Amino acid sequence: MASFVSNLIEYSGIADVLPIAPHAFKQFNVQKNVCLPIAKPDIEQLTKIMAEVVIISTRVIKTPVATSLEGQILTGFKLIVEGEVRQKVEYVADEPTQTVHAAHFNIPFSTFIVLPATYVQDTPLVVTGYIEDIYAKQIDERCIFKNITILLTAD
Repeated sequence: MASFVSNLIEYSGIADVLPIAPHAFKQFNVQKNVCLPIAKPDIEQLTKIMAEVVIISTRVIKTPVATSLEGQILTGFKLIVEGEVRQKVEYVADEPTQTVHAAHFNIPFSTFIVLPATYVQDTPLVVTGYIEDIYAKQIDERCIFKNITILLTAD
């Protein structure tokens, strides 16, 4: 997994390699404001954000074969994907000793991938999650805004 530094924060968990020309995929963001548990000290400075995508379950559902007025094409099958983004936030505490602390957050998601018209019912699919980008911003001494850009592929 790749990492990069921006505004003194190291971001870790970004995919080193992305798939080339995936056929069935979905891109989306998981964004959330999170606050530290009461037992943790206040934040002076964020130092590192680590994230990973975990797929919890998948199932194929039938849909109509149609094209919406907005241009979305339904092929007859969608893959429902449920998972979570597991995140670890490291920070320097706002106290004289400036100790380093960590907090863990699991953000659930549910989305779908439209399957190709050539999909054959009951064919097994492997879903892979890739983190394309991570962004975090300290809102106040206890809360953080985080946005994770994810690519899911189904093969």
